[in-house]
Amino acid sequence: MRVKGNNVFVNFLALLGTRHAELFANQTFNEHHHKNNLYGLSRMLSDYGVQNAATKIEDREQDIFNIECPFVAFFGGDFVVVEKVSPHITLTKGEAISHPSGESEGAVSFIRNGKRLIIPVSDFIKSWSGIVLLAETSSASGEPGYAAHHKKELLSIAQKIVLGLACLSLVLYAYFKFNLYTNLGFSLLLLINLLGIYTCYLLVLKQLHVQSRYVDKICTLFSRSDCNNVLESDAAKLFGVFGWSEIGLGYFTANTVILLFLPQLLPWLVVFNILALPYSFWSVWYQKVKARQWCPLCLMVQILLWAIFVINLLFSFINFPDLLFHCQLSIVNCQLFTVACCVYAIPILTLCLIIPKLAEGSQVVQLRQEISSIKANEDIFRALLLQQTQYEATASDSQIIFGNPTATLKITILTNPFCNPCARMHARVDKLLKETKGTVCIRYIFSAFNENLEYANRSFIAIYLQKGRETAWQLYSDWFDKGKALEAAFFNDMQLDMTNPAIESEFAKHEAWKEKTQLRATPTIVVNGFKLPDNYKIEDLQYFTESEIEV
Repeated sequence: MRVKGNNVFVNFLALLGTRHAELFANQTFNEHHHKNNLYGLSRMLSDYGVQNAATKIEDREQDIFNIECPFVAFFGGDFVVVEKVSPHITLTKGEAISHPSGESEGAVSFIRNGKRLIIPVSDFIKSWSGIVLLAETSSASGEPGYAAHHKKELLSIAQKIVLGLACLSLVLYAYFKFNLYTNLGFSLLLLINLLGIYTCYLLVLKQLHVQSRYVDKICTLFSRSDCNNVLESDAAKLFGVFGWSEIGLGYFTANTVILLFLPQLLPWLVVFNILALPYSFWSVWYQKVKARQWCPLCLMVQILLWAIFVINLLFSFINFPDLLFHCQLSIVNCQLFTVACCVYAIPILTLCLIIPKLAEGSQVVQLRQEISSIKANEDIFRALLLQQTQYEATASDSQIIFGNPTATLKITILTNPFCNPCARMHARVDKLLKETKGTVCIRYIFSAFNENLEYANRSFIAIYLQKGRETAWQLYSDWFDKGKALEAAFFNDMQLDMTNPAIESEFAKHEAWKEKTQLRATPTIVVNGFKLPDNYKIEDLQYFTESEIEV
């Protein structure tokens, strides 16, 4: 199995053989409010239908060989996915890990921060807390909505392939259309600039914190290499605004356009290459003296800049008398200004505008997760809830209850059968009940726009009292989905006894509650007797299904 980034949840799913779409599983992990603790990992696995349990191993030296792999372990302050524990596991070149005495002690193979490691059992035990998360899959295990997520993932991959093939086709078309293959110098320059585009693309991925195995491998080539330290420094942006990664990507793109479509501008490619060379000295100096860290990708860019210069020199593209004449002529016809602005400035400035926007998108994911973590804090939720207006709701106010009537989390919803937002809310409540496996208590209180529409309220009550809870919920869903358009005809074939006095009694309770609370807006959500805070959605209540929210 290949390592799927530094996501412990996705790597664990892969080792378990649980069906999942990688993009959605990554999103699930990154946006989860408890992604950095064992409780969160357990909840995510449960959402995927994977039975799991956490425990602490007391006799670590002996019991580590008896734990069924794979499992999640708390090791050195991180959660790692243990692939295999064996007393006879071998490393590269067939060499077994042994005690100093020569006796084999075995090793542990595990994934940590996106890297597969193999260390002696004794070393693993030293940093292992003994805490493990065990999991077991079944035929029911799998990602909810996997088919749709997998289709979306395949579509995303297909889009990238089509885009790549389109760009490649364009390059090959121009290369053969204009017989560029007949000129070895042109061909080498094209190859170097295409490598430059790819290298700068990898730099942009690193800058955007997009996980890439190739980038990680390149950025760890040296013992003192860390692309992040260099790319996140103040010097990574020209004037603190324009990122060198974007500038490099725009520069190599402009060079490629000149070589493929505007070969008459080759002298200007030479000029701008010479002007860019001093930057390579500064970049190397900064990494060595200031940052004291090497960025292998940045060094590759400098090598490519000099490779272009060498090719220009070897194939006589650098002709200083011609260049001088060219520059003097450009003062008259403004060719220098045209090339600088149209060929180089446009791609560079465009990328400098677009890439920061993409970076903001990745920051939104992190911000969303941080907000979710705050909202999932029980103490914060309780404090905000107590600040809201109190609207007590009990069985004496409504007996229309779904889920678990004895749950500590009791949600009362004032709803209107003809209200479109109420229809959308019902679908969201349905999803909440499914995700929480009915561990919350949902109480409905019905309202109406006017007396002429109160027949729907009475019919809803009759359905609940005479058809039962499960049938009632399904019929409510059918009404909100498509039954509203049928109006009274929706109830015609249900054989409801509308003369039953219990219907009018329940209807009167709902009306009395509305008069007591003076609530009219629908849908209104009340949680344990208090109105749901404005900065919370009903979906957020799933965080507190196992908590004691006593107010």
